[in-house]
Amino acid sequence: MSQTFGRYTVVGQLGRGAMGVVYLALDPLLNRHVAVKTVDLGVDDPEEREFLRNRLLRDARAAAVLKHPNIVSIHDVFEDGGRAYVVMEYVEGDSLAARLKANPLPDAAMILKVLRQMADALDYTHAHGVIHRDIKPANVMIDTAGTAKIMDFGIARIGDTRTSTPTGMVMGTVEYMAPEQIRGETVDGRADQFALAVVAYQMMTGSTLFGPNTIATLTYKIVNEAPPPPCTRNAALPRGVDAVLTKALAKTPSERFTNCCEFVGALAEAFSDAPTAPVGPAPLVVALPTQPVIPVPEPAQPNKRSRSAVLAAAAVAVLGLGGALAVWKPWNRTPQPPDQVAADGPATATPVPTREPVASRPVAPPKPQPPDAKPAKAVSTPPTVTPPRVAPKPAEPTEPPEEAELLPPPPVPKTGTTPTPFETAIQRGQEQMKSRDYPGAIQSFARAIMLRPNYAPAYYSRGVAQQNLEHNEVAIQNYSEALRLAPNMALAYAARGVCLVRLHRDPDALIDFQRALELKPYLAFALNGRGGVYFRRKQYRMALADYDAAIKNNPRFAQAYLNRARAREAVGDFGGAAADRQREAELRKR
Repeated sequence: MSQTFGRYTVVGQLGRGAMGVVYLALDPLLNRHVAVKTVDLGVDDPEEREFLRNRLLRDARAAAVLKHPNIVSIHDVFEDGGRAYVVMEYVEGDSLAARLKANPLPDAAMILKVLRQMADALDYTHAHGVIHRDIKPANVMIDTAGTAKIMDFGIARIGDTRTSTPTGMVMGTVEYMAPEQIRGETVDGRADQFALAVVAYQMMTGSTLFGPNTIATLTYKIVNEAPPPPCTRNAALPRGVDAVLTKALAKTPSERFTNCCEFVGALAEAFSDAPTAPVGPAPLVVALPTQPVIPVPEPAQPNKRSRSAVLAAAAVAVLGLGGALAVWKPWNRTPQPPDQVAADGPATATPVPTREPVASRPVAPPKPQPPDAKPAKAVSTPPTVTPPRVAPKPAEPTEPPEEAELLPPPPVPKTGTTPTPFETAIQRGQEQMKSRDYPGAIQSFARAIMLRPNYAPAYYSRGVAQQNLEHNEVAIQNYSEALRLAPNMALAYAARGVCLVRLHRDPDALIDFQRALELKPYLAFALNGRGGVYFRRKQYRMALADYDAAIKNNPRFAQAYLNRARAREAVGDFGGAAADRQREAELRKR
């Protein structure tokens, strides 16, 4: 027998959250699919349970009156057997969280489209006295037409209550919460604006404000510290973005924008004010015009007066040409062969006569003419026209290769004058890496791991050796083990990202490169790797920004010059590409 909730027949499960399960169900009365979210009210204290029940029913019913194209509508709410059921509009599509997992850094057009729709919906609800309190990518659906719809209005405050400590501090998902919400103060629509700004920050940098951290660390940082400017995490962003997000993420609500649409409008203006780059196949930022585009009309047909003027001008030109021919007398000159004209190009100086001396060749006597014959008209040979040179269409750019060898881990500190067996194994493995004896290095690092199983750099070093042998899956396992032992090893994230790129697991690679750059923002190797992912996606502007940053942080990084050359060729900057290739060749010779 099919499971039912009230009159709704369950068809399948859509997802699971902190408060319950979301089901796909059929409403037989209206013959439509709906999403049914269960909310567990099973708490021990009867008074608390009744409080939660009343709050859920009141808030959900208040949210049910909201009608907006960017809000998931609430159709019904009821209680049965200690559980509350919220019946919502079923949206066929993916959550924004799923979209960002597949593509952590979407293009500017999608970013602004989603943020505009979210801002419009939030300002609408705030005008109706409803605050969401839990804006995050997981609570935003993107339907098959690309429309963003915010869900869980009327439910988020229950989540606040259910995840609070006795002192009132919220312990739920805090990455997107405003400082005043964490402090347990009264909130208004500007708390949702703060959360929307965190979503914008994540879409533009691939990370939340402070990245993965403990709840205690996150709550402290959100309340007391400013996040890294977004341009330090994504060098391709327009500089004006930093100031806009700083205002929207202000610790004090009164210092933020008046409403969400004002915030997104300022963000769009920052993108539209960015310097115009040469047109490329996949630019990072789509220029948004601040003025209406004025269409250029088709050229009108000339009237009689203008046609007469044109004819008069043509007559003057013909007379001038006749005078010039009378002076120059091209019929008395020997024209150059066409191939010579094409090679020499158009003349820029007074032409020199090329008549040969009489003695150099026999001259035929002129033919006799009758007495009344008219002089023959001189016929001039038309000049040879060289067709304009058409630049060849650039070939499809090839993917940039990764650097052959990765960075070595820091040396092992010596414990005494005589090296220990562990130190000897590490030193020997590093020497074998330099001589490209990768199988031998793997054995040496394996011995070091046997002697000290919790030493993360040994796993990293063994992963590097395996990666150079193209054993990417095994290398990933070693990098993962290194990160388990040392979660802040930026080199391991970057190296694992390269392996993931080789296995065409680009979304996972982007996450690793981003994490590496959070730990070390100027790690050239991670910037080069992330640029390679953008290049493969034909997002050449974003790739160029990363290659520029990699070269700025390591001017001797030969591979980054070669990769930037290929990206420049892809956008038509052949002069810059040639300079980069020359620099790369110079560095390889050293």
